[in-house]
Amino acid sequence: MTITTTNPTPISPTLGRLLDGELAFSTVYRRYYASHLAMSLVALEALGAPPSVLEDTFAAHERHATPREDPAAVDAVRAEIARDGIETTVRAHAPALVDGPGSQLFHAAIRLAYGLDAGHEGQVAAALVDWEGRNTVLPVAEPTRGTRRMPDVLAMVATAPDITRRDHSIRDLGAIAELDGFRAAVGELALDDHTWDEIAALALHAHVAADDFFTLHMVTGAHAVRVVSEVLRGEVADRFAARTVQVMATAYLGVGAPTLPTPDQLDAIRRPPLPSWDEIAAAAVADGDAHVVKLVYVSRAEHGRTDDPLYQYLAARAVGLVG
Repeated sequence: MTITTTNPTPISPTLGRLLDGELAFSTVYRRYYASHLAMSLVALEALGAPPSVLEDTFAAHERHATPREDPAAVDAVRAEIARDGIETTVRAHAPALVDGPGSQLFHAAIRLAYGLDAGHEGQVAAALVDWEGRNTVLPVAEPTRGTRRMPDVLAMVATAPDITRRDHSIRDLGAIAELDGFRAAVGELALDDHTWDEIAALALHAHVAADDFFTLHMVTGAHAVRVVSEVLRGEVADRFAARTVQVMATAYLGVGAPTLPTPDQLDAIRRPPLPSWDEIAAAAVADGDAHVVKLVYVSRAEHGRTDDPLYQYLAARAVGLVG
């Protein structure tokens, strides 16, 4: 699989200082939720938010934050990064992580991707430690290399009797992975330059169809795993792609397997004029909701990569500029 490593965009002194400060906080917020503070700060600055918005976002989170539980572990990985660099350190830790790309509903990978985007050593270190501590691997064997593509997987799971006769939950992807029909569908997979595109397309089309909280995480997760994959090499990169196909397939079933739009339906969505990215970004910053900000940030990046207007549509829909 061809890998293209991108250089991080330089960040402002304000963002750098706040990301440093965020490292003192637990990644669990209000005892249950994954903290979105670092991700929100990176996305807000990229979308054009002024320093005052970053400061206010940090202060609002700080009022309810609890201390990080493992600062020594983060410091140890920061020392590795200082010695070896970000990419080398990520590659050193990756073999123990890539079997769990969906850990914490993709938040482990998302946190690492945003750290890579910002080029922030402390955030990368914290993300690696957090992923290691909360890594969740689906109870299904690593697939062998074959010819089955994502559309083939979806076609198989759509007709497997043990999958179609029961309801599924996004909160229990392991139960889906244990079904014989699912295991047969993901037992062998094609792994090449198209695999990441197919992962992104499933997430994109599922969210166009469902506009659901969890399909949103499929989109932001698909972007994150691609960013992380650009640092990886060889067998580890292929294993990460294969495991991501498996996770995305379980997530799709977990959200109820929404009927995906046809090519004609997608083209009809792409056709009308859409608000500009400047308008969408300004609306996202004004909204301030972490999930809206992240979706717009990711959609703009994916639109830049693919030139697919569906991403611009998703972003405009998220901020209420289109129906």
